Amino acid sequence: MKIGSFNTKDNSINSHGGIRKDGISNASIVSEIIKENEFDLLGTQELTINYVNAIKLQLENYNFYGNYRYGSLLKKLPYNENNNIITNKKVIEEKTFHLPWIADNFNDLKKSIIKMSIMPRIATIIVFDNGNNNFMCMINTHLDYQVPSIQIRQLEELKKIIKKYSDMYPIIITGDFNMELGNEEFDSFTNSIKDFGISHVHIEGDTWHNSGGINKKLDHIFIPSDWDINDAGIIDSKGTSDHDLIYVDVKVRTKLKN
Repeated sequence: MKIGSFNTKDNSINSHGGIRKDGISNASIVSEIIKENEFDLLGTQELTINYVNAIKLQLENYNFYGNYRYGSLLKKLPYNENNNIITNKKVIEEKTFHLPWIADNFNDLKKSIIKMSIMPRIATIIVFDNGNNNFMCMINTHLDYQVPSIQIRQLEELKKIIKKYSDMYPIIITGDFNMELGNEEFDSFTNSIKDFGISHVHIEGDTWHNSGGINKKLDHIFIPSDWDINDAGIIDSKGTSDHDLIYVDVKVRTKLKN
C-alpha cells in the first residue's frame, strides 16, 4: 500500500504576475504525479474548491474526503482550504475535526494576527476497508506555522483523536505539521503516540523549500509500528508547490482488534 502526504500550496503565476491560489493550472501536473505513483492514500493540505474540482476531472478512479476549514457554505472563499484525503479505497466513515486555532493569551494572539496565521485548523479522518473487511483509519492534518503554544494545543487534540480511533483501528497519520524532528514538542508527540502502536516514518531530505534558500522537513507520515516499510522518500512536485510530496510504500500486517 502506498501512502503519501502533499501540501499543494499553489505557486503558479497568473497573467498579472501574482500567485493564482486556485490550483487550476497545476491540476494536470499534480494529477499525473498521483497516477504515476499509484497512491492508495494521499493526505493533502491547502486544497481549495477550484483546485479540488480541477483535479477530480482527471482522477476518475479516486474519491476526495474532507470538509473545508470555514465549512461548506463558505467553501468558495479563496482561503477556505481543506485537508482532503484522496483515495481509491472503500471509505465507510468520514469526519472533519476542528483543532484549537485561537491563542489562549494576548501576546500569542497578537503574534498570530500579525503573522497572519490566525485561521481554523482541521484534521480529516477516514475509516476505510483495505480488503476483506480489514478496516483502518487515516488522519490528515495541517498545523499552525507561527505560534508554538497553538501548535502544542493542536498536538494535544490530535492525540485525543488518535486515542479514540486507535482503540478500534490501525492508524495512519499524514500532514504538514510545520514542525521538525528535534523540536521538543514534536519529539514529545512522536514519542507519546508510540504507546498507541504508531511510529514516525524516516524520510531522507527536506520537504519544504522557500525562495530564500531555506529548506525544512515539515511534512510527516506515521504508520502502525508493526508494518514493514518497502520504500520511502520524496517525490518532486515539479514546481507546483513550495513543498514536495513524501511517500511510504508498506506491507500491511493485518491485526484483529479485541
